[in-house]
Amino acid sequence: MYNYPYIRPNLLERSLSLLKGIKWSDLLDGTSKTLNVINQAIPIIYRIKPIINNTKTIVKIANSINNIDDIPTTNKSSNNKPIFYI
Repeated sequence: MYNYPYIRPNLLERSLSLLKGIKWSDLLDGTSKTLNVINQAIPIIYRIKPIINNTKTIVKIANSINNIDDIPTTNKSSNNKPIFYI
């Protein structure tokens, strides 16, 4: 029986062979391309965020304009006569 912690034989050799099989130039190239995309996307997000927030406000204003017909505009007690304030 093996004592714990048990390390499998050839585990170190297998992990070293995996590291040798990695093409570092391809990995660095892919990382570089990913970072370039991120660096281009972040400013776009910061520019679009206020537009999205403003569209929410515009929708609220449009809804209130549509509901403006529900507000009475005349004073029924004055029979449409002008009101003078002294």
